[in-house]
Amino acid sequence: NLDLNLPDGAKAIAWCSNSLGVGFRKEYCIIKTQTGKLIELFPTGKNQDPLVSGLPEEKLALGKDEMTVIVNADGKPTQKHATMWSEPPLVMEYYHPYLIAILPSLVEIRSIEPKVLVQTIQLPHPKYLALGRSVFVASSNAIWRLVAKPLSLQIEQFMSSSQFELSLRLAEMIDDDDEKKFECLYDIQFKFALHLFTKHRFEESLRIFARLDTGPIEVIGLFPALLPKSHTKQYDYRVPVLAGAELEKGYLALIEYLMEKRNLQKKSTGNDSDVDLASYQRDLSEIIDTTLLKCYVEVKESLVGPLLKHPDNNCHLQESERTLIKAEKWSDLVLLYSSKREHAKALKLLIEKAHQKSGSLSGHTRTVEYLQNLGPDYLDLIFEYSKWILKAHQFDGLKIFTVRNEDPRSEVGPLPVEKVVKFLKEVNKEIAIKYLEHVIHEWRYKTPDLHNELILLYLFEIQENRFVEDYREQLMSFLENSESYKAATLIRRFPPDFRHERALLSEN
Repeated sequence: NLDLNLPDGAKAIAWCSNSLGVGFRKEYCIIKTQTGKLIELFPTGKNQDPLVSGLPEEKLALGKDEMTVIVNADGKPTQKHATMWSEPPLVMEYYHPYLIAILPSLVEIRSIEPKVLVQTIQLPHPKYLALGRSVFVASSNAIWRLVAKPLSLQIEQFMSSSQFELSLRLAEMIDDDDEKKFECLYDIQFKFALHLFTKHRFEESLRIFARLDTGPIEVIGLFPALLPKSHTKQYDYRVPVLAGAELEKGYLALIEYLMEKRNLQKKSTGNDSDVDLASYQRDLSEIIDTTLLKCYVEVKESLVGPLLKHPDNNCHLQESERTLIKAEKWSDLVLLYSSKREHAKALKLLIEKAHQKSGSLSGHTRTVEYLQNLGPDYLDLIFEYSKWILKAHQFDGLKIFTVRNEDPRSEVGPLPVEKVVKFLKEVNKEIAIKYLEHVIHEWRYKTPDLHNELILLYLFEIQENRFVEDYREQLMSFLENSESYKAATLIRRFPPDFRHERALLSEN
């Protein structure tokens, strides 16, 4: 047993866990019953008797003038703002889930969180308040019994006045079976999320939609311009028209929602044997990624490229194409085509923009880089779209065929050298010579046919009187140093006046 020494006579008292909330004539205190420690809180207010009421979750309601402050067992306030009354209460009690207070000429009923004035009841000179299964209010000569409406009716009333948070707290108290309770809670939260959206509180709204696992199509539908026409539909609620800064805020919140959905879907996607489900998942992934692209174009341009470069992006080709063309995002459009293996479209666009005087695709460099990353499966495209570069920019054009992708993660294989040689000979034999020199001297190819081909190209250029001395020296050096050519098949191709070359061939 512990005797508690109080500094004054207690006028109001209530338990709170292992503490007592005590109201003295002028102030409130918390007394720790296990140690006797007294914690001073704050004054009771002007000319007012202390009001103390115990609350659930180990809290206390303490009255001060027109305010009621909610504290925990240590006397610390648990809310940023106090509950405010119309006048200083004479009596105050907690009747779950409301605070009920008697004021000089009426009874007020308020919720603690959220802070809502639930009801005011005009009564002549109420003075006393007693709680049981009902609430009893008394004056000097009368007693009134206050009976709460069923929860379902209270919820309906609060929903009609957009008091969704209070409706949710009441719905948690419903004793119906789990299914009915879940349906009620879902309905309230869904309408609450819509309400927040109409008030342009986008982040809060979409967080609730995410928590409810609301389908992406339903949520994207709140932004009509983002859904493809094939998925638009009429909703049972009015969708606000957004523009300017508010639309931008909405898009930013939608991005966060869609990224969460995208990550969850990637984790859940597997080898699903249900064909219909797998098809639905693909369609949904396509809508999510395409919508992300549209949002990025509007509010986060720097993320467009990374999305399109990501190997598992599922952006819808035609929808994304229209979006990027409208926004004149030509570099990103090339990335889109590349990700969808629409290489011909990408190369046509690169050629179209290459001849413009300015812009991100101006010049031939991007075309060269694109062609370097194709590989043998697209040899015909490489040949078709490299011709103009080889003719206008021989040195850079040659890089299309001589620069290899050294990234170990790359799936681009080497081009077939023999086919490249044949193509380059048709375009420009000098370029074919440069290519073969690179193949033999840099890549160390020992293939006899390639060595023979280079020798014959040297011979052709000498006979055509093009840079005779240079090619003559290169030919002689190559004949002296190469060990891979077939001399027997070459010697008959050299005229008699090539005495030194024929001599070297004879020696081999």
